[in-house]
Amino acid sequence: MVLVDVWEEHLDEAAFRWTQWERALVAPDFTLEETAKREERLLAHLEGLEEEAALDTVVRPAFDSEEQALISAATYALLSLGKVDEVLVRLREGNAETRTAMSRALEVSEAPGLGPALIALLKLGDADLQVHALGVLAFRREAAVEVLERFVLHDEPRARMAALHGARPLSEESARRWLPALLDSAHPGSRVAAMEAGLASGVRGAWEACREAVRRPSAHAPETLELLSLGGDEEDTALLVTLLKTPELQSRTLWALGFSGRVVAMEACLALTENASVARLAGEAFSAMTGLRLEGPYCLPPGEWPEGAPPAPEESEEPGADLTRHPEDDLPWPEVTAVRAWWETARGRFVKGQRYLLGQPFSGPVLLEALESSPMRRRHVLARELAIRTRGQHVIPTRASTHRQRTAIAQARGTCARMKSTPLASTLR
Repeated sequence: MVLVDVWEEHLDEAAFRWTQWERALVAPDFTLEETAKREERLLAHLEGLEEEAALDTVVRPAFDSEEQALISAATYALLSLGKVDEVLVRLREGNAETRTAMSRALEVSEAPGLGPALIALLKLGDADLQVHALGVLAFRREAAVEVLERFVLHDEPRARMAALHGARPLSEESARRWLPALLDSAHPGSRVAAMEAGLASGVRGAWEACREAVRRPSAHAPETLELLSLGGDEEDTALLVTLLKTPELQSRTLWALGFSGRVVAMEACLALTENASVARLAGEAFSAMTGLRLEGPYCLPPGEWPEGAPPAPEESEEPGADLTRHPEDDLPWPEVTAVRAWWETARGRFVKGQRYLLGQPFSGPVLLEALESSPMRRRHVLARELAIRTRGQHVIPTRASTHRQRTAIAQARGTCARMKSTPLASTLR
């Protein structure tokens, strides 16, 4: 009975730590090193469940729960004990929510031989099951491009998106046959996935589709703004800056502009640090480009808010207000006077026409440095740029275990030393 209590505690703690780890992966105030510490605590509890005797008493009953983190932890434990067949049976029989939780564990598991087993699921007629299997295969990069390409025109948009994410770069024939229709898809997610796949395949038409999407007011998907920002030139950045005049587009545009690294974007973001509704996002973007860390004298003391700032989600008294806490709620408030004074001194070393990241001229090694040191939530976009610029050769799994991420970063070093740092349009055919 004592052991059962211990296993139950391990499972409950694993579910809690799993949720904390997932939050760290998208947090604005966690680095890779800090996330690794959370991960260590999670893995310690998961390892406590790696006993056959714990399966029937604790692990298997967890699948009756509606708590996704609990199901993810239980799935991980089964995989660690080699119960791959059982996991796949449960995946086939589970509902959509259970499949989502199990798929997350399948993505991050170190269990061998998952690729062939998941590929076998693609032969079944269950579209939702195919979506989850494709998502895991794309994440793990354990399916040949030829296998994934068979699903890029799937009726289910989620399947198309997963296949496109995993199949980068597309073969030249596939890009010619399928990309034009996908870039013109009525489904926003499919269009963005096609843009990324096309850019990673060196297709100029994907870049033109991205530019055109940003010019259309109805097509401002956040990912499209990000792609234009990280791959564009001065003219593209200026286009994004004009979107800041539209209040409903300010937040997503500020986020995207932080990846542009252009002087015009720095000054636009600096100006908006005085707007309390978007000041934190503007400060974050300014910091990412210039390298100024918003800490000490460059941010307001903890608990102090600028005049006119909206209340924290949990403090809002507005009827029907969104009480969800978002990652940007944990960003610091910039101390505008101090930041402006710093810019007056530093402005001279930032040259128009040059792109900057963390205050340094953009290059492959600087991009890798940013992937190692930047806040976790920014690294997902930086990893997308690396994948695009290396034609899909180097994909940093920014939602995988930290040791897998570090291994992937180390493997990219040689390629990044030679990586072109010019705007994407100049690298496409």
